[in-house]
Amino acid sequence: MFKPELKDVPENPGIYLYIGRNDEILYVGKAKNLKNRVSSYFTDLEHKPLKTLKMLEAARDFRFVVTTSEAEALLLENNLIKTEKPRYNVRLKDSKSYPYIRITDGEFPKLLITRESGHAGEYFGPYTEVAALRGITEEILRAFPLRTCTDTKFKEGRVCLKYQIKQCLGPCENLISRNRYSDMVKEVRDFFNGDYEGIKERLTVEMMRLSDRMDFEEAAKLRDRIRNIEKLFIKQTVVLAEDKRSIDVFVPHTFENVSGITVLFVRGGKLIGSRTDIFEDENPEEVLESYILQLYSSVVSFPEMISVFGLEETETLHDAVERSAGRKVVLRKRGFSQLYALGLENGKVQTELYMKKLSRRKDISLRLKEITDYEGEIKRVECVDISHLGGKGTVGVSVVTVDGEFAPPQYRKYRIKSAENDDFVSIYELFSRKFENIKEGSEPMADLYIVDGGIGQLNSALRAMEEQGMSVNFISISKGRSIKFMKDRQEDSIESIHLPGRKNALNLKKNNPVLLFVQKIRDEAHRFAITYSRKIALKDFKKSPLLDIEGMGEKSLKKILEVYPDIHNEKTLTPQELSSMCKIPLPLAEKVVGFIKFV
Repeated sequence: MFKPELKDVPENPGIYLYIGRNDEILYVGKAKNLKNRVSSYFTDLEHKPLKTLKMLEAARDFRFVVTTSEAEALLLENNLIKTEKPRYNVRLKDSKSYPYIRITDGEFPKLLITRESGHAGEYFGPYTEVAALRGITEEILRAFPLRTCTDTKFKEGRVCLKYQIKQCLGPCENLISRNRYSDMVKEVRDFFNGDYEGIKERLTVEMMRLSDRMDFEEAAKLRDRIRNIEKLFIKQTVVLAEDKRSIDVFVPHTFENVSGITVLFVRGGKLIGSRTDIFEDENPEEVLESYILQLYSSVVSFPEMISVFGLEETETLHDAVERSAGRKVVLRKRGFSQLYALGLENGKVQTELYMKKLSRRKDISLRLKEITDYEGEIKRVECVDISHLGGKGTVGVSVVTVDGEFAPPQYRKYRIKSAENDDFVSIYELFSRKFENIKEGSEPMADLYIVDGGIGQLNSALRAMEEQGMSVNFISISKGRSIKFMKDRQEDSIESIHLPGRKNALNLKKNNPVLLFVQKIRDEAHRFAITYSRKIALKDFKKSPLLDIEGMGEKSLKKILEVYPDIHNEKTLTPQELSSMCKIPLPLAEKVVGFIKFV
């Protein structure tokens, strides 16, 4: 176990870094007193979390950076976690920015969903579920039919389909005055700020005025808008009837010895979203400051108030948050008892779901260990697939699951250089390069590698492993169409699992959890490979031999490759299907099908 020279560590505030092989940053921490914090790692070792002990065993070096304050250390720690992604730090699984609803600037603002910041306008959110946000946006546009078209389309000055279906009031042709449109934009702002009753009252007064003037058509439009607003309001959960500020509430919790943090996003008195993150080997109060700053690295705007439970000292966090926000933010650690209870309830439900998922993952891990005779725990699994377009532009990909969950930021792409239309050589090259990366420290090793293919592809991967002097766990999956006796047995799968050193393939039941898991990651690898192939095909489409077909132009070829990036492998495709799917003339489709069948 690595232990730094404690006499060299100062008592200043700052950050400390544990370094592994190949100069990899294993862990970043911040401290008010560096010497005291680092010394605490080596007291009462028998009660330290397993994750901490593993980190100390993997460490080979130690560094520190002195800062002027603990808040500055917290900000520096957060930046390094974002850029270096240390293996043993708590990191948010979803690093993407949250979606927001944005109202643009201009005489006739439009309403849109965005994850980007920095553009002029007003932002409302964040929303944690994109699908739900799209539904909310549709409801908002029924009640407040702002334009959604692009600025280029708007400048054409012609109404579009949205006007015909009454989802826009036609500002592009001046069918609504600027004042009326501005009033509607204000109503949207008021709605997001929780002034539902004020909007309803104003619209009702205007509806009665129009009715008195016998302008029944316009009065009916306002009546419909009022009804749509009422429907939308009912869908919003009111949690603070009197407080209309934007508030984020952080609630750490532990249920069944499983710790986590739940955050509630409250806007205009309504709960618009929540998220729960589980930390298996962490004290949630100890990582709460780091968690909050990481969360605010992926939001467009900060709330007016942050309510944090479980922190006795909040000055450091408050200072760091205000520096990040560039403005004043109220931070409180007491009150909002009803929101605290709601956060605990959400955390409990999400912890129960996590425990159920964990049980299934552990079951699959144990079953994989039984199949492969692997001694260690199977947490990280990678699946590799090869794709090419008619023997050209061969690419390889690997997709990753960690504890049964896909980890897209860790996916890899490879342009295969040594072979065209030879899966065996391509697999060998891919794994040779992958193992070189592992040796250099630029890529972590998986507990299990899955190869999409039969025994030949598996042996190619094993050859690369042996030549690189590595020792890793392999299986492959292939279609077992030649197994005639299985064709009439509905419970058996026609897919086979191949194991190193085993002559006969393993044929599992269709509903076997291991087979379903392997199929799931294999299908994701195939999807990722096809997506990459499509990108390569559209980039290099001018080199395609299909352009030599009489009547084939670049536009038609692009249509084909967008739908069938691996068109050369579609040997069973009919001209009618190709013509219909790609919107190309039937005679041209017949020539293409004839071409690919004899190439």
